[in-house]
Amino acid sequence: MKTRYMIDDRILMLHLHKDYGIQVVSVKFIPMGDSAYSYKVNCRNGDTYYLKLFAHKNDRQRKAVEKLQNYLPLIWTLHHGGFLTNITYPIKKQNGDFKTTYNDMTLVLFQFIEGETLAEAYPFSKEILEEIAKEMAAIHQIPKDIAITSIERETFDISFESDLLKCISVLEGSAAKDCQIIKSLREQVVLNKEQIMYLLKLVRELRASALNENNDNVLCHGDLWGGNLILQKNKLFIIDWESAMIAPPEYDLFGYISEEFEVFFTAYQKHIKHAVSLNIDLLRFYSYRYHLRNLTNWLINILYRNTEETQNENDLDMILHHCMNRWDYIEPNMIKAEEIIHKVCSD
Repeated sequence: MKTRYMIDDRILMLHLHKDYGIQVVSVKFIPMGDSAYSYKVNCRNGDTYYLKLFAHKNDRQRKAVEKLQNYLPLIWTLHHGGFLTNITYPIKKQNGDFKTTYNDMTLVLFQFIEGETLAEAYPFSKEILEEIAKEMAAIHQIPKDIAITSIERETFDISFESDLLKCISVLEGSAAKDCQIIKSLREQVVLNKEQIMYLLKLVRELRASALNENNDNVLCHGDLWGGNLILQKNKLFIIDWESAMIAPPEYDLFGYISEEFEVFFTAYQKHIKHAVSLNIDLLRFYSYRYHLRNLTNWLINILYRNTEETQNENDLDMILHHCMNRWDYIEPNMIKAEEIIHKVCSD
């Protein structure tokens, strides 16, 4: 979130002291992410923590709270069981719980990982790509019985479709407020409705095909983009496991279908230690679903959730420059990826 939650910092400090027994001297808002409000927590003894605040009045953040019971125990086990030590994990309250809930918010405390996120490091260097591929392979090789009892299984969900159609309908009508941001959305989204409808049809077809496949599922992180990767003294840390799922490996791999996919896939297969045959239609499904679901979320933000113009401007920028402008590159990237997969698997 780009704007802070409307709560007095002293109230947060009081709750943290009460539930975690820590002596907080300050909390600093961090303008990042969109599924929760982020804070750095500074303690009297020099310890630092990362706090996530989920506002229940925001429907997306309320849904994110529902996922906590699945992935918080998982990442606690992965870290403390020695399966993955370079990941974020929740700090337990004094009573052993992973989260604390008050009237209109839920708080989760994590260890704070010092370092630089890779959000602004694109395009990644060869060395960074190889390191990410190594970490992704390590996640995919975690025994499934470690996660299967708590984590979700892939259903190839496209339930966002009805919300996307509703948002387009609102933009087409007179119900949407008349302002520059809405005008920009009408110019970009409504005028591209035909393409959006075509992509929705394609995603439905690809989903039907995926449901009929006998997929080899693994534990996936689900959102291994640069913003969820922190580089600390040449060591890569993985944060934000909200999208973790038992799913085909394509669920993680599709995000690295780019000009440097050969570097990434070669390193990934090296660390998996066996030939990996990927399903191009699954990669295609995940690519289109990712962009259409993001488009839906940002449209809902602007039309219904946001209360600050700064957040609206951010979400409009995401739609125009991190979503719709990338659709035409997906098919050429898939053609190239298929050639690379065949080449790497044949070597």
